[in-house]
Amino acid sequence: MSEMLGNQYFLARNYARAASELYEAFKTDGRIKAIRRKLIICYTQIDEIGKALDMFISLIKEDVDFVIKTDPISDDCPCPELVFDMEQKLENNKDSLDFNLILGMLWLYCNVEKSLYFFNRVLHIDPGFSKVKIILALLKTRAVDKEKI
Repeated sequence: MSEMLGNQYFLARNYARAASELYEAFKTDGRIKAIRRKLIICYTQIDEIGKALDMFISLIKEDVDFVIKTDPISDDCPCPELVFDMEQKLENNKDSLDFNLILGMLWLYCNVEKSLYFFNRVLHIDPGFSKVKIILALLKTRAVDKEKI
C-alpha cells in the first residue's frame, strides 16, 4: 500500500508525502531500485540532501545504469523539469555545495556529462568531500567502460 500511495504522491509532485510513503515501502523491501530512485528525487526536493546522497551512492554502486537509463516519460521522472528550474537559479547558487550536489544527482537521470560537471563543481567547493570522490570514481569508471564497447 505504501508504495502505491507513494507513487501517487510522486506523480502529483508532492515530494514530502511521497518520501514518507516510499520510505515505508523501502523499509519493507529496500532492494527495490525503483523506490530508491524516486526517494532520491524526493529527498533532493525536501532538503534531505544527506539521505539523498547516501541512497544515491548506494544505488549507483549497485547499478549505475538503472539511474542513467531512466526514461523521463515511462518512468515519470521529473528531473528534466527540476534541473531546468534549478539552473534558472544557478547564478545565485553556483558556490552552494547542496545546490551543486542536487544538480549532480538529478542530472545523472538525464545526462552523465552534466552530472559529472556538477559533482566536479562540488569538489571545487570542497576538495575533501569523500562521498563525491566515490561518485566521480564510479561515474568515470562507467564512462571508460562505455567507451570500450
